[in-house]
Formats: sequence, structure tokens, C-alpha cells
Amino acid sequence: MTYIIGVDGGGTKTMAVLADHEGTIYAHANAGPSNPNTISDEIINNTFRFLFRELKKQSLEEFQKVTAVFAGVAGASSKANADKLSFIIKRYSPNKAFVTVDMDAINALYSGTYGRPGIVQISGTGSISYGINRHKKQDRVGGWGYLLGDEGSGYYIGQQGIIAALKAYDGRGEKTILLDMVYDHFKVKNGEELISRVYSAKIPKNEISTVSKLVFQAYNKKDSVAKGIIIQASRELSFSIFTLYKKIFNENEKIKIVLCGGIFTDSGIVPPLIRSELRIQAKKVKVVLPKIPPVGGSIVGALITNEKEVNEKVIKNLKTEFEKYKLWSG
Repeated sequence: MTYIIGVDGGGTKTMAVLADHEGTIYAHANAGPSNPNTISDEIINNTFRFLFRELKKQSLEEFQKVTAVFAGVAGASSKANADKLSFIIKRYSPNKAFVTVDMDAINALYSGTYGRPGIVQISGTGSISYGINRHKKQDRVGGWGYLLGDEGSGYYIGQQGIIAALKAYDGRGEKTILLDMVYDHFKVKNGEELISRVYSAKIPKNEISTVSKLVFQAYNKKDSVAKGIIIQASRELSFSIFTLYKKIFNENEKIKIVLCGGIFTDSGIVPPLIRSELRIQAKKVKVVLPKIPPVGGSIVGALITNEKEVNEKVIKNLKTEFEKYKLWSG
């Protein structure tokens, strides 16, 4: 039996899972952040020390037999950051384990393609399109942060929702239920109070991003302004996906487009809009939602490292295991 560890690391939390090559989970743990761009080396070290001690505590025998660790971590696209993370992870891994560190977009991609070529569109607070072709060439589109990009993200949708509300308040824009919804959300009574509330926030980006859920609620209530925002966000995402598709794939090549992130939580809103847009531009791509979480994509990465087959039986078993331990509800 082959045992591996998959890690999914981000700016707020990090998850690690110990499994075997058939997809059976033996241990899992959650800890704090691990993005080297936003936290100190000491915090990163503490995060991985806790994670691996928990895995070891839950399943000592299997932990000692681990031969591969695959960690997809936010901020690891930089070689310096990847080397730093690798050094720390090796410190707590079994001696014989081969450690691979890559950016978190890889495990998000693998959660839907299971190691095969494809594109992942991540859209949570931020957004990025990332892909790998059959020649292992990797590339990206977007992901330039909320100040200079992140079109179609939660921040983008929330920002457009607030802008639309303020335009309605001024009389410059169409009337929308978003105005009252935004007032209630921020507990304010007018546009001046709203601006004060947003601009005085400790992290305005996060405050603005939360408004995206209001835009989706307004969309479901048939608000025409909210509908326009969601449609435009979907077009932005589709354009990024198609741009990347043209860069690294042959025309009409069949691949999966994996949609990951909070913007796709309601599978009946943005995913169908993206499918509709791409049906015109790239007829042979297949838009899918992951059946396993990003940390499951890391397990897939570890299996590939060990040259183990990732077949339908393994994926089905992983999905069942993640649901059993309540680690995934996708």
C-alpha cells in the first residue's frame, strides 16, 4: 500500500490529508495560514508543525510510510517561496517522503481534471485563470489583484453592487433593491454613511467582497441591475478562460474547464452563463464543477508523483471519503 499527503494552503487556512493510493483517508487536519506573501516564516512553520503532528497523532503507522507530499499553496508561484515552503514541510515529513510544492491553482485544477490537461477558473475574493496543456506548459490569465484586475471575482461583483447602489442613490442609475440591501448590510442610512463605513474599514477589500452575496440574492429576486452585474462578471471570466485556451491549447482541443471558488457556489447561476459564453467561443471544452475539494487535488498530485493511476474508482472513493468526514459538500 502507498501512502501520501496532500496539502491545500491559503491566506487564512491550510488543510492536510493523509490517504492511500486507493483514495482512502486515514487522517486530516486544519490549521492557520501558509501564504508566504502575507505571513512570517514563524507562522508558516507553526502551521505545518501542527498539521503534520496531527496527522501523525491520528495515524502513526500510515504517516511513517508516506512516500510523497504534494502541497499546493498560495504564493508558491515564486521559486523563493516554493523553496522556503519545501524546506519547512520536509522538516516535518517522514524522511523518505518526496516533497513537491506548487501554487494552489494546481490542486484546484487537479480537483476537476485529476491530473490531466485543462484550465481552472478560480473566482473567490479574487480571480485567476490557470492552465496546463499536454506538453506540461503552464500559463495564466488575470490574477493581478483587486487594485489592477480580479475581474469576475467576489470583490468585483461586490464593488459593482455598491457602485450600482450609489448610482441609484444619486439618481444616476437604474433603481435597484441593492440600495436597501447594502444599507441593511452595513447598517447605514444613506450614501454618505455607506462611504464612511467602507473607507474606514480595516480591510476595505474584504468588506466590499461580502456584498457579492447580496448581488446574488438580488439576482434571484429578478433585480435587473443585479442581473446585469452577474452577466458581466460571467463574461469577464469567460473571456479570461478563452484567452488562456487560445494561448496554450490547439483550436478545438477537448479539455475540461474547472470552476473553483465561492462565485460558483450556486451552480445554477454563473456556471451556466459561462457554459453559454464558451459554447460560442470554444465548442469542445467541457465546463465542470469539482467532485472533490482542492486538497483532494493535492492528493491527486501526490499520486501522480508516485506514478500511481488516478482512475474513476480512486476519484469515487476520494469523493465518498471527503463526504464521510464532512470535508466536502460539493
